[in-house]
Amino acid sequence: MTHILFQLTHLPPLGVYAFVLLWLAGESVGLPLPDEAILLTLGFLAHRGSVSLLPLILCAVAGSAIGAAISYQIGYALGRPVVIRIAARVRISETRLDDAATWVRRRGAIGVFLTRVIPFARNLASYAAGIAAIPPKVFYPAMLLGALVWCATVTSVGDALGAHYKTILHLGSKSLLPTLGLVVLAVAVWVGWRLWRRRGR
Repeated sequence: MTHILFQLTHLPPLGVYAFVLLWLAGESVGLPLPDEAILLTLGFLAHRGSVSLLPLILCAVAGSAIGAAISYQIGYALGRPVVIRIAARVRISETRLDDAATWVRRRGAIGVFLTRVIPFARNLASYAAGIAAIPPKVFYPAMLLGALVWCATVTSVGDALGAHYKTILHLGSKSLLPTLGLVVLAVAVWVGWRLWRRRGR
């Protein structure tokens, strides 16, 4: 992982944009690829001026959305038996998948949004939404909003803390990433609450 992060700092801008799109698409489709450290590194590159922050965020959101859309369509169109076989290959248990589908089904759009911003849930969330038969008109807006909040938040944190990046990356697995997850979750809960109130009105 450290080697990948180091190589990122030597890619040209177009290579960085293509990398983040493909990496986040792979992560969202279920591959066990960590995206927090990648997005933080990319935020650091934006702080350094190697890439521009806005195109970086847009590529990250696009990759996340592409992977999520593929996962959702597999679950929605092909159903639970196919998804169970896919999940088994990436060591996701049948029970965990069913629990996620039940959770998303009960919460609808807010559930889809939250699963896009909660760390360690994104690689199965869209499969679960497809199995739960969440309608496309509900899934896609909530998924895109969640992807935007997550990618923009983590990348912007990397940009803002760029001057202290090496120290932060060293401590990341111990303290930063759990803290960052809590911050993003708090933002997600606030946005979800606002959406719920607006829907109620």
